[in-house]
Amino acid sequence: MGPLAGIRVLDLTTVGPGARCAAMLADLGAEIVRVGPPPSAQRIVPEPWAYSAGRGVRRIGIDLKDPAGRDACLALAATCDAVLEGFRPGVADRLGIGFEDVRSSRGDVVHASLTGYGQDGPYAQWAGHDLNYQAVSGALATVGRRNDGGPALPGATFADSAGGGMHAALSICAALVARDQARLRGERPAAVHLDVAAVDGMLALMSLTIDEHLATGRALVHGGSLLSGRYACYDVYPCRDGRWVSVGAIEPRFWANLCRALGCEQWVDHQFDDGVQDQVRADLCTVFATRDRDDWVAELGPVDTCVAPVLEIDEVAGDRHLQARGAFTQVDIGDVESLQTARVLAGADRPARENGSGPEDSDARALLADAGLSDDVIDKLLQSEVVQ
Repeated sequence: MGPLAGIRVLDLTTVGPGARCAAMLADLGAEIVRVGPPPSAQRIVPEPWAYSAGRGVRRIGIDLKDPAGRDACLALAATCDAVLEGFRPGVADRLGIGFEDVRSSRGDVVHASLTGYGQDGPYAQWAGHDLNYQAVSGALATVGRRNDGGPALPGATFADSAGGGMHAALSICAALVARDQARLRGERPAAVHLDVAAVDGMLALMSLTIDEHLATGRALVHGGSLLSGRYACYDVYPCRDGRWVSVGAIEPRFWANLCRALGCEQWVDHQFDDGVQDQVRADLCTVFATRDRDDWVAELGPVDTCVAPVLEIDEVAGDRHLQARGAFTQVDIGDVESLQTARVLAGADRPARENGSGPEDSDARALLADAGLSDDVIDKLLQSEVVQ
């Protein structure tokens, strides 16, 4: 079920942006055929609960360095609308499963190459991970500072998840729409290669800050802008129980509501007065420290003050709003039951219980049969362990 029902995606990735993209497409209804590496590849094997616990995923292991494995992979690609690969530039071509190879099997395929830095440019062959991509995009420089003055490590993998994975999912969906539009016009759709770079996606996420600098020439200074802590109306404050509230009262009317609710009416007309921000913050800190976080949130949240709790990770699944939204689901992975983040993307169904798949699961025989391989060929591939 879902808007991508009927779409099949061949996933040649294991972790990082590719796995994030595959999980998002699966949540929107696509069938994911995940090609795992053989044990000899020494690739990272994610925990069973990672990347949406493999819901919507069918699995097969293929040794892509073996010619018979390559041919099996291309046969699978011929049954798929899109292909995801996360090799360094040039590796897929050397394996015989690059864009040109796949296009010869499926003439209208959407082929997405997901890397950190893209298919070309001075950094294209660099190894990297989420932290590196955030660093190059300027995002890391915008987070809070450590005691030694260096940027603090981010707690979320924004580059893998949004810069790469969501970037790829959006681009693939757009390419699939373009393919269908070509068919409606009576044209034969062409195969498309998407060069998805996590750094490029992070630039899109950072565009508000980067474009401000490009337009004005101003350098980013922590605490020097509205969104980086210059004003007390956009900050976080500790409460009596050691927990925190977030305040995002940017609009003057929301700020006025907050000041009056806290008994700080004297600051209503000084929201953006640089000369008094230290005193404003001190007064807000004093007031917030008189009550527990949840008491403040219960009072201030409903009255247009832009106040929300700062939830710790172990509190998120218990939040009443997120529970009411059906944001979590039970996933069965073999004999293991796990609570997981649900299919939260807009347009996706949100069942209360789902079946997942673990790295040890295999749908090899059925998938290869779907691809048109004979029983004899499948038997040989399985017996030789080229396919698992």
